[in-house]
Amino acid sequence: MSKRLGSLVGGAVVAALSLSVLSAVQAHEPGTFESPIVEQRVAKFKQSGGDIQSVFKKHLPAGDLDAVAAAALRMAAWADEMPEYFPKGSVSVGADKSLWDDFFDFKAKAKANASAARALHTAALSGDKSQVVTAAKRVGGTCKSCHDSYRIKH
Repeated sequence: MSKRLGSLVGGAVVAALSLSVLSAVQAHEPGTFESPIVEQRVAKFKQSGGDIQSVFKKHLPAGDLDAVAAAALRMAAWADEMPEYFPKGSVSVGADKSLWDDFFDFKAKAKANASAARALHTAALSGDKSQVVTAAKRVGGTCKSCHDSYRIKH
């Protein structure tokens, strides 16, 4: 292979790798999602994930049960509407196709998440920190249950 041809091939490989990395980065940038509904659900999942993380890392250590209660209501509201954000055909890099194959199970998992979030809200209003910790762990468990079944982590 000539030196010039080797340089061209090497350059093509670097360009292809750069494009694949750029595509992976852009996959979660605003306006680059598979569809608007996918972008909306990703934003809602990020909010909900931020809420449960803040419960454990910020609100519980500070004893701010009002903030826990507010986060719990947001998580419950998202879980209630979650199935609507997964219409048939709204595939994405983060959702396993089995979600649509067993949509009844997915809906049941979303309902369990909503119920756990409401129980967290009730616990936060009670003022009993140990109940709040237990309820927050249940919320996290419902998230994990669904993620283990239907999320493709990248």
